[in-house]
Parts: sequence; C-alpha cells; structure tokens
Amino acid sequence: MRTRLVRFPPAGSPIPRATIGAVWREPDPEGALRSGLMERLSSRWLSLHCSGREALRVAFRYFADRTGRGEIVVPAYTCYSIPAAAVAAGLRVRLVDVDLAGQIDPEALRKLPLERAAALVVGNLFGVPEPTASAIELAHRAGVHVVDDAAQSLGARSCEGPVGARGDVGLLSFGRGKPLSALAGGALAWRNPPEPVDDGLALEVSDDPKATAQRVGAMFRAVAYDLARLPGILRLLVAIPALHIGATVYDPGFRRGPMGGASVVLAAALLQKLDVMNRSRERVARAIAGRLVAETGFRALVARDDEFAIYPRMGVLAPRADARDAALRGLGWLGVTGMYPGPVDRIPALAAHLADAPVCLGAREFCARLITVPTHAGLRASHVEALISELRRLS
Repeated sequence: MRTRLVRFPPAGSPIPRATIGAVWREPDPEGALRSGLMERLSSRWLSLHCSGREALRVAFRYFADRTGRGEIVVPAYTCYSIPAAAVAAGLRVRLVDVDLAGQIDPEALRKLPLERAAALVVGNLFGVPEPTASAIELAHRAGVHVVDDAAQSLGARSCEGPVGARGDVGLLSFGRGKPLSALAGGALAWRNPPEPVDDGLALEVSDDPKATAQRVGAMFRAVAYDLARLPGILRLLVAIPALHIGATVYDPGFRRGPMGGASVVLAAALLQKLDVMNRSRERVARAIAGRLVAETGFRALVARDDEFAIYPRMGVLAPRADARDAALRGLGWLGVTGMYPGPVDRIPALAAHLADAPVCLGAREFCARLITVPTHAGLRASHVEALISELRRLS
C-alpha cells in the first residue's frame, strides 16, 4: 500500500537550508553567479538566458550566422529541448546515432556530411562526462562548432577538463531537477567572447537581482520546491495532468529572453553548495551501481575511475526490454523513470525539420532498455533495498 501513497522525485536534490541565508547575504548575486561559473569553466564570457533551451537557440543561431550553414548535429537520444532549440533558431536537425551508454557513436559521426553543420552537441547524459577529443577534432576539421552540454553535468570532469568547458561553448540549465536547480534559467559559457556580441548574447538580467522582491521570490521558490519534492505531495501533483510534471515535451515555441532576477539569486546561492550536493549524489550512485553489478543483471552507466560524474539521476541499462518495462511499472513510486519518451527520430512534429530520414537503431535499442534511478538525499537504505530486490527479481 505504501508504494501507492507516495512518489519520490526522480532527480534533483533538496535545497540546503544554508541556501536560504545565502539568498540574503550575497551583495551581488549576478556578479557572484557569473564569476563563479566562469572560473569553474575557464570561460571568458557568460550570457544568461531564461532557460537552457533559449540559451541553445541563441548559440545555434550565432554559429549558423557565423558559418552560413543550416544544420545542427544532435545525438539521436537526448532531451527534446535540443532539437526544439535548433528548430526555433530556424535550422534543420541532423541526427547522429548513440551507443548503449547513450554517447555519440564515433563511427556514425564520421559518416555524417559535417560540412553542412554549424554545430555539434555533445550530450553528457546522466552527469557522466562523454569523451570529446576525437569528436572535437573531427568537428573542427570540418568547420563545425562544438557545444559541450553541461545541463545535466555541471561539476563533472574528465581528463579532458570540466564538462561545459571542452567545446566552443558550454550549455548550462538551471531548471527543475538539474544539478544547479534555480527552477528556471540557463547560460552559455563561452571559451572566447563571441564576436560580435549580438542582442541575444548581450541581454541584461530581466529584473534586478539585488532587489528585495527578487530575493523574496528566490526564497519562496526554494521553499516551494522542497515542499513539492515530499513524496506524499509529489504524488498528488503528478496526478494533475495540467502540471505536466515529469513530462518531456517537444516545443519550439518556448519563451525567449534573459534570465529572471529571482532565478539569478537562487542560482548564485546554490552555487556555493554545488560541490557538496554533487559529491553526495556521486556516493549514492556508486553504492547503488556496485550492488547492481553484484546482485542483478542490470548495468549502471557510470564514469570511469579517472573521471568524476555528478549523477542528478543514474542511467541503468536493463538486460532486456521487457525487464525495463516491468521495472518502470514496479518502481515508478520510487522515482524510477524511462527518462525521455523515445529517441529523437521518433518525434512526429520534428520529422519535417530532420535532415534526411534517419533510422537510429542504436538510440532505439538504448531507449528500449534504459531506466534511471534517483540518487538524491531523499533515498533511505530501505528504498535502496526495495530497488535492488525488484531489479534482482527481474534479471
């Protein structure tokens, strides 16, 4: 009965109580956010936007104007916001297939007509750094710019550097469930200042983050977010269709413009605790991954030993599609999800905007076997036992 009365969030972390105090203590939230992110990502320019997908739209349009090309190369399994941003920028989407880790298939990338592309997006799903060296070399040789997508991976790093700092621009999202969850907003971290800086990149924050109203707004957002994460309340909210909680929607008609002041305040406050939250999720993910290997036929998608991943949720590959479907039915109450509804080549409304007519078999198999499990501090030992027990039964 308990499993029907609660629903745990699939991603994100509780907002630390110290963040509420930081909302009021920081004299210059925008300056703190900009300098903190630029230092982390070795960036020489940071632009703030109302969402991650709006940030992507601006970057795609900038690269298209600079190269005179009309395509964006997108992984065939990724957040629907990425192809939506390309379409919103007036561009076509060319898909590159992925492997069973959800990462770009190098052989598939080599076969693409990259001379038509303005940019390539590297996804870094589940907070795990994706190898970039060969993809960047191939892309740059063809005159293609690389977006190192850190929307799920801010704080992750590999031997190639911090995720978000390894391409021509890093994408950040501060939406719900992201590593730095200010509940709205996004940013572009540029390796070099874009030239010239156009109106989309020079936007000011829409409201003064120093104002009392924006600080109050940030505080109430934090409190409301933590309340909504409570398993009993979340179960009720998910049952309201109009809220679209947990839904992934392809929508190129999203809002444009700069980041709001309340989001800037909350993001700046959360940035102070980002490393602590990342390490906490990493410990939980590693512990669960070890038990999956030892006790089940499910395989966790984890970083190599010489990398650091941050796991806002952890990707897990089921041994079979039917085991995956059964896990989703039996463990949905615990926050186990299937991530995105399907591979990008199966978004009906995108078909008219795709370059060629791709059939991405790797992405389809990956999607058919993928589940994600939560890693946040709301999990207790009994929840982990329930997870492992069910996945052991389904193996």
